[in-house]
Amino acid sequence: MIDSLFSFFVLQALLEKGAKYLVVQGLPLSGCLTLSMYLAPPDDRDDLGCVKSVNNQSNYHNIVLQDKLQELRKQYPQAVILYADYFNAYRTVIKNPSKYGFKEVFNVCCGSGEPPYNFSVFGTCGTPNATACANPSQYINWDGVHLTEAMYKVISSMFLQGNFTQPPFNFLLAKKERAG
Repeated sequence: MIDSLFSFFVLQALLEKGAKYLVVQGLPLSGCLTLSMYLAPPDDRDDLGCVKSVNNQSNYHNIVLQDKLQELRKQYPQAVILYADYFNAYRTVIKNPSKYGFKEVFNVCCGSGEPPYNFSVFGTCGTPNATACANPSQYINWDGVHLTEAMYKVISSMFLQGNFTQPPFNFLLAKKERAG
């Protein structure tokens, strides 16, 4: 919650300084990151196979953040404040990974080789025993904490061309163009 409050004050300060166009990204499905899955007990899983307690925390954070953004929209009606719904964009990919070209949902591309996720906190990417996969575009997770370039590309497309920003990203562009 402290992170949300800090973010709120930073956004408010930017708006006070005259910022007109802001895109604020929510948290992803943090419970679907390999590190979370590695550390959490197997009985703490949701319908996606991810860590339920962590995803619940991320979701709650995003609800509070969206409420705070709504307050800022009322307080600064001249500004365009977009919310990028990382949580639901990520969820959409996890629910149907093959639609987006992914074969490996939870295994890391760069890791220790240890089961069950090719991951160990003692053999993370960059350590001498870690290796990278030959086809990172088929993986969602790069190293257990970061996503692959392919996943970031899918998510960013969902923000820019899809309907995972509120209001839609084109709204911001149109407002900016009119302001000129």
